[in-house]
Amino acid sequence: MPEPATPPLDPARIYSLRDRALDALRVCPDSLQAIDAWAAEFTGRRSALARCTRALGTVPMPGRVEVARELKAAKEAVARAYTDRRSQLEVQPSSEDDGHDPIGLALLAGSKPGGGRHPIQELISEAVQHFATLGFSLHESSQLEDTEHSFDLLCVPPDHPTRSPAHTFYADDDIVLRSHTTSSVLRVLARESTIHSQRFVVVGACHRNTVPNARFTTQFHQMEVVATDPWLRMSDVKGLAVTFAAAVLGHDADVRVRYKAFPYVLPGLAVDASCSACRAQGCGLCRGSGFLEIMSGGMLTTSTLAAVGCPPETRAVALAISLERILCARHALDDIRHFLQNDLRLLSQFN
Repeated sequence: MPEPATPPLDPARIYSLRDRALDALRVCPDSLQAIDAWAAEFTGRRSALARCTRALGTVPMPGRVEVARELKAAKEAVARAYTDRRSQLEVQPSSEDDGHDPIGLALLAGSKPGGGRHPIQELISEAVQHFATLGFSLHESSQLEDTEHSFDLLCVPPDHPTRSPAHTFYADDDIVLRSHTTSSVLRVLARESTIHSQRFVVVGACHRNTVPNARFTTQFHQMEVVATDPWLRMSDVKGLAVTFAAAVLGHDADVRVRYKAFPYVLPGLAVDASCSACRAQGCGLCRGSGFLEIMSGGMLTTSTLAAVGCPPETRAVALAISLERILCARHALDDIRHFLQNDLRLLSQFN
C-alpha cells in the first residue's frame, strides 16, 4: 500500500497542531514529571511543530512568509503555556510531589528572624525588678537637663573640664544632654523633699562628648539607685552594690569595692568586676588592670541635699550603675560599642 500523503504545510495545519498541544496540556496531570513529558512530546526536537520548522523550506513563495509567521506565533503560544503551567506547580506543590518544595519557598517563609528586645532593655527590666523587690520604684526622667542640675548643685567647680563643650553636648547656653543620671536624681529629691524616707531608681541614656573606645562612647546607659532616711550609712551603699553584682553576674563573681572621690558624695566608692573579656589578664576594656569599674556611688553631701530642699537630718545614698559594662562583664565582651552598633549577628545571640 502506498504511504499516506503528508498534509500540506499551511496555516490551517499549524493551528491544528497548536490546539492539539494546548488541549493535551490542559488535561495533563499536576506534576512536574508529567509536564516535562508533555514538553518533550510537543516542544522537543521530534515534535510536530519542530518538523514543520524543518519543512518550511518546501513551502513555495510567497506563501512561505505567512506560514513562517503563523508557525512562530504557534510555537511561542505553546512555550508560554508550558512556562506558566510549570511555574504554578513550583509555587504550589501537588499531592503527587508529596509536599516537595522544589525552590524552597517554605524555607524562605520561615527563615525571617523573629524580633527581640535589645540586651540593654533586658538588663534594665532585670535591674528594675531586682530593686523593686527591695522596695525601690522607677521614676521617669528626661535626657535634656540644665547646667544647674548637671553641675552647680553637684558642687562641680566653674572651671571643671566636664563643663566644657569638649566634654558635654550643649543644646543651648544652659541646656545640655545629661552626662549622668544624678542630675535627674536631684529633680526627684527636690520634688519629694518633704518625704523623709524614699527609695527610687532613675534609668536612661546619657551622653558625653568623648572619643569612642572600648570603655567610653558618646552615648551610654546608666541606672542610679537612691535611698533617703536618717539612719542610712555607707555600708548600705556597699550592700546595694554587692547584692546587685551577685544578682546579675553570679554569686561567684570576683568583685571588689574601693574608695573613690566624687564632688557630690562623701565618702564615695567604686565597684569593680573582674574583666571576663581578658580573664583578668589586661585588655583595652579594663586598661590592663584586669578589673572593670561597673558601679560608683556613696553618701550624698549635705550641701547637695540642702540645695534641693531636703531637711537637715536627711541622709541619702546613691549608686550609679553602668549597664553596658555590666553586660560586657557578664558576657565576656571586650568593647561596649557592640551594644550601639546594632549588629544582628551579635544581638541575635541574646534572644
